[in-house]
Amino acid sequence: MSTKNGNEDLIADYLGEAHDYLEHLNQILLDLAEVGADWGAERVNELFRHAHSLKGLSACFGFESTNKVTHQLENLLSLIRDGKLSPQAAVVRAMFAAIDLVTHLTAEIASSGQEHAPIDLVVESLDRIARDPASFSVPADDAAGAEAAGAAPVAAGAKAGEPKAAGKAASENETVRVRMERLDKLVNLTGELVITRSRFQLVARQLRVLQRLAELNNGSQELLRGLGELRDQLLASDVDDALKTSVERVCEQAERLAAVHTEMAPAQRCVKDLDDAAYDLDGVVGGIHEAVLQVRMVPLDSVFRRLQRVVRDTADALGKQVDLDISGGETLIDKRVADELVNPLVHILRNAVDHGLEKTDGRRAAGKSPRGKVTVDSYQRGSSVVIEVRDDGRGIDPQKILAKAVEKGIVSPEQAAAMTESDAQRLVFAPGFSTAQAVTDISGRGMGMDIVESSIKKLRGSLELSSKLGEGSVFTIQLPPSMSILSSLLVSVGGTTFSLPLTEVREIVELKGASLHSVQGRRMIVVRERPMPLVSMPATYRFSNSSAKKSAAGSEHAVVFGYPGNEIALAVDRLLGKEDLVIKPLCAELAAVRGLAGMAIRGDGEVTLIVDPVSFADYALVRHQVAALA
Repeated sequence: MSTKNGNEDLIADYLGEAHDYLEHLNQILLDLAEVGADWGAERVNELFRHAHSLKGLSACFGFESTNKVTHQLENLLSLIRDGKLSPQAAVVRAMFAAIDLVTHLTAEIASSGQEHAPIDLVVESLDRIARDPASFSVPADDAAGAEAAGAAPVAAGAKAGEPKAAGKAASENETVRVRMERLDKLVNLTGELVITRSRFQLVARQLRVLQRLAELNNGSQELLRGLGELRDQLLASDVDDALKTSVERVCEQAERLAAVHTEMAPAQRCVKDLDDAAYDLDGVVGGIHEAVLQVRMVPLDSVFRRLQRVVRDTADALGKQVDLDISGGETLIDKRVADELVNPLVHILRNAVDHGLEKTDGRRAAGKSPRGKVTVDSYQRGSSVVIEVRDDGRGIDPQKILAKAVEKGIVSPEQAAAMTESDAQRLVFAPGFSTAQAVTDISGRGMGMDIVESSIKKLRGSLELSSKLGEGSVFTIQLPPSMSILSSLLVSVGGTTFSLPLTEVREIVELKGASLHSVQGRRMIVVRERPMPLVSMPATYRFSNSSAKKSAAGSEHAVVFGYPGNEIALAVDRLLGKEDLVIKPLCAELAAVRGLAGMAIRGDGEVTLIVDPVSFADYALVRHQVAALA
C-alpha cells in the first residue's frame, strides 16, 4: 500500500492504533518477563486481545507482513492461554522478536507506506514453536532465561523505532495527531465548564430580584415626599412636641433609606449586566462545548472503509461471492467510539459472511442470487447513532442454536424447551458459544459474539438481533455520539433526581385521565393502544417508606422507554426539564445497582443518578412480576 494513493488519512489512523497496540504488547510482555512474574490468565488474555486486534487491523489495511507475524504471535499466545505451552525463555524471546519486527514494519509504513523488512526467520521461529509446543514446555520459572528474555528486546525496540522516519511522515501530513488522553482531558474540562455555566446562570437568576431596586427607590422617594408634607403640616399646627419629634425622626430615617437606594443604583445596573453576561456566556460555552466535541467527531466512513477488505478477504477465503453495500458513512461519531467499534464490526461482518451467507450452490438451491449481499447502513436516530449490518443469508436456526447450547452446557434441556425463537437466537451472545466446527482465521478461538456485545455495552450502546430463517439476519447497534456528555430528561421521584437519556425517551404520558388497568395484580397503562407495565422507582429500588408514600401520592406523569416488546412506563413525581450532564462513574456503593449507568453533578451541586433505560426496564419488569406474585 502506498501513501500516493490518497489513503494518507487511513494510514495515519492505522499508525496511531498500531503504535498503541505495540506499546501495550511490549509493556505487558516486559512485565511478565520479570523474574518470578505470574503469567496469570488475565494478563495472557490481555496480550492475546492486543495481538488479535493488531492482526485484524493489519488485515483491514492490507499489510500482509504484519498480519502474518501477528497471526503467528496469536497462535503462541493461544497455546499459552490453553495451557499447552509454557512461557519459558525461548518462547518469550521469540515473542519479543515478533513485536520488535512489527514495530520495525510499522516504522517502514510511517516513512513510505509499505513494508520491506524480511519476516521469514521470525515467522518460521514462531511456527516451529507452535507446531511442537511439547518441546518447549519446561518449567516457566527459568530465572536466568527470563532475565535474558526481558533484556533483549529493549535494545531491539530502540533500534526499530526509527523516529526520523516517523517524523518525516508527520511533516508530510497537514493534520496533527493528538493522544486521546489529551482530548479526553479537554472534553472533561469542557464538561466542567458546562457545569460552571449552569452555576453562573443559577446565581444570575437568583440575583434578578435586585433589578427591582428601581421600584424600591421610587417608593422610598414617594414616602420621603409624603413624610415631608406631613412634617410641614405638623410644624405649622398646634400639636404635641413629642409627635413632631417622632415625625422628624421618621423623616430622617426615610432620607437615609433614600440615600442608600441611590447608592445601590449601580448594583441594579450590574445585575442587568450580569444577566446579559450570563446570556452571552451560554452561547460562548455552548459553542466551545460543541467545537470540542467536534474535534473528536469523525465520519463513520473512516470505519466503514476498513471493513471493505474484511468482507472481500473473508469471502475469498471461503470461496463465496459477496457484494458489500455501505451507506451513511457521513454520520459523525466520537473518535473513541469509532476506534472501539472497529473490532465488533469486523466480528459481525466475518460472521455474516462465514455463518450467515450460504455458498453459491446453496443459494441457487434456495432460489437466491448466487452472490450474497451484506449491507452496512448508518443513520441518526435522535442524537443516537444507529448502525445496521444486514445479510440475505440463511438466517439463524433456533433449533440448531439450542442443540449446540445444550451440547456445550450453556443451557439445560429444560431451559431450552421453554425458550422462544427470539430467546434461542440471542444465545449466540452467550459466552463461549460458537457453531464453528474448527478453529480458523475467520471464526473460533473463543472470540465470539459475547465479546462483541460486551464491547458495545462498554460504549454505552446496545446490540439487537433480528433473524428470519431462510431470509437473513440484522444486527442493530445503537450508540451515543459522545462518551462524556449526555442530553438528559431530569425527573424527580420520591425526592431524588434521576436523569434519563433523551434519546431513549419514547413518550411522556400524563397519568391524570390515562387508561390504567390491573392485570393479574400488575399495574398496566395503555399508551397509543400499546399496553405496558406502569412501574415505580420506589417499588423497584425499595425506597424508604416515607419516600415511597410521597412518590405514590405525587406521581403526575409517566415516561415511556425501553425497546419494542420490553417497553415500560415509569411513574415520576415531576418533570424537571432537559439538561446536558457530564457523566461521572458511580461511587462504590452504587456500582452494583442494576439499572444505573452513572452519576452527574449539576450546577446547583445536586447529585443526579443516570438511569440505563434498557437495564432498568429489564430489572423493573422482574421486580414488577415478583410484586404481582406476592
